[in-house]
Amino acid sequence: MNTGKKIKLIRTFRGLTQKELGDLAGIHEVAIRKYELGKNLPKPEQLRKIADALNVNVNTLAEFDIQTDGDILPLLFAIDEAFPATIKDVDGTPGIFFENTSLVQFLKDWQAMKELLQSGSQTQDNYEIWKTIRPSVTKVTHDKD
Repeated sequence: MNTGKKIKLIRTFRGLTQKELGDLAGIHEVAIRKYELGKNLPKPEQLRKIADALNVNVNTLAEFDIQTDGDILPLLFAIDEAFPATIKDVDGTPGIFFENTSLVQFLKDWQAMKELLQSGSQTQDNYEIWKTIRPSVTKVTHDKD
């Protein structure tokens, strides 16, 4: 999902108009409209203002261009720096394991949502909303040195 679609999804979920979001973010509603339509991509400082106005982490609105394994490795390394991970084989299948109990609980919740989607008990639209909104209500933190 691109940044504009994420902004629109969260904005409508929060019950805001484009004008209201623009007012909260200090950005003209025409700019919000263009972002949502994918005509323009917000600059980093504008994206942060929009994220703050929507009460989400700025990374929630970010786009990641992942096409190869090399594209995902920097993300995995960043995750490992914040939440140390262990890679183990379980029954011959490699897995990534975390000690942070809050993160582990989030991963379990995510798996449960994926299972509901696969079983047909959850719609794709609701799953997309959950993926977009959930990080703003999950405050998993890591210990800083």
